[in-house]
Amino acid sequence: MPDTLKQYAEKLGFPGSETMAKIFAILYDNADSVAVAEALPGSVADIAARTGLNEERVRQIAQKLLRKGAISRVLAKGDYYRLYPAMIELRDAVVIMPDCPEELFELWEIIIKEEMPRIVPVFNKLNLTPMLRVIPIEETVENSSRVLDADSARSIIRSARIITAIPCPCRTQAKHLGKTKDCIAPDGVNLCMQINGFAEAAIDRGVGEVLSKDEALRRLAVAEEAGLVHTVRNNVKEDMFMCNCCPCCCTAMFLHNQAGFDASFAPSRFLAQVDADTCTGCGACEEKCAFNAITVGDTAVIDCNKCMGCGNCVIVCPVEAIALQEARPPEFIRRT
Repeated sequence: MPDTLKQYAEKLGFPGSETMAKIFAILYDNADSVAVAEALPGSVADIAARTGLNEERVRQIAQKLLRKGAISRVLAKGDYYRLYPAMIELRDAVVIMPDCPEELFELWEIIIKEEMPRIVPVFNKLNLTPMLRVIPIEETVENSSRVLDADSARSIIRSARIITAIPCPCRTQAKHLGKTKDCIAPDGVNLCMQINGFAEAAIDRGVGEVLSKDEALRRLAVAEEAGLVHTVRNNVKEDMFMCNCCPCCCTAMFLHNQAGFDASFAPSRFLAQVDADTCTGCGACEEKCAFNAITVGDTAVIDCNKCMGCGNCVIVCPVEAIALQEARPPEFIRRT
């Protein structure tokens, strides 16, 4: 593997990884592709100057790499390209491309399920900011007036300039590996949404299905009915993405629940609270909780250190013994 790509693997957190080297060998599969990757970030003119390739050749290679998910284009800067800064962004871009080689699904599985857990203790020491933030199902919040626009999936959709949906990268990978037999997510409908700049990037890469606001709201309801967890980009910028995550396939949930990665999610501003006098101890909430935050004896008990405030336990409670209550101030939501 060329030295520059070795450095890229190290930046992603996988120095010396033979698996990552195999992934790079598939993505950057000839000398010109490697040369372009090594010259990033930059415009077509910048890359041409750095590599000695003519601009038309650079443009062709960059488009090929973009269609592989191997690089991204910064649309605000025109023909300006960069490498993905995080492993999960690169994986997500690669696996949803229509012609993704089957071998890559297996290699990414090794990275996520075997190699990533080994380096989680190192990442946890860095006190990284979570990329994702859980937001609640609005109707599960006891005092709906406390729900801010940044807490509300519906408000985010209604204020969007453009919305797309893409195949869920996590479920796509699991499906190719034959691991979606018991997945709770409905098949045949894309529920991972992109807002504004992220939507434009999805269209640019040829993977974005443009949605009307009404259709996006309908799909949001489909996700809630299936018991998926709403997660969004962990800030309040105009450009946003919204995942609807299942515990069976979601990479972030695997890293959070099983590998102990602290920076998978930031919680919502809300916590589930149980009315012990009403609770019958039926166990429906414990079975539904995606974060292993509930145990049931005579009544349900919420572990406040594990509860992410998604609201799915509220939805399934047959006696309405659970509600989400505000636990964190508006300032908890990152602005940048």
